Amino acid sequence: MAIHTHLPIYKLAFDLLSLAADITRNMPRDFKASLGTKIHNECIEMLVLIGRANIARDKVPHIRDLLERQHVAELLLRLAHEKRFIAAKQWAASVELTTRIGQQAGGWLKHSRNAAPAA
Repeated sequence: MAIHTHLPIYKLAFDLLSLAADITRNMPRDFKASLGTKIHNECIEMLVLIGRANIARDKVPHIRDLLERQHVAELLLRLAHEKRFIAAKQWAASVELTTRIGQQAGGWLKHSRNAAPAA
């Protein structure tokens, strides 16, 4: 088992958290506390779930939760883009990161399901 902070998916999620911090900083005050905080919290929760999945014997529930959080973050970032709270370049970067996180989590989920012993 690798240290979770060295996993490629963890690095992508951390990059997304960093981007979320930058995005939140530039949001209008009315939305910074609600939408910005929610995006930031979803990114933090993804990092926590990556760590939990990495150490868990049964990784599947944690990875499913991770994929759900990734989807919510993606939706919130899309809303921020459509409301013009974030620049096109930031939106493109967020799409790239959320897509790659989703792909890696999906692969991890498939591998975990196949590796799980039959009960």
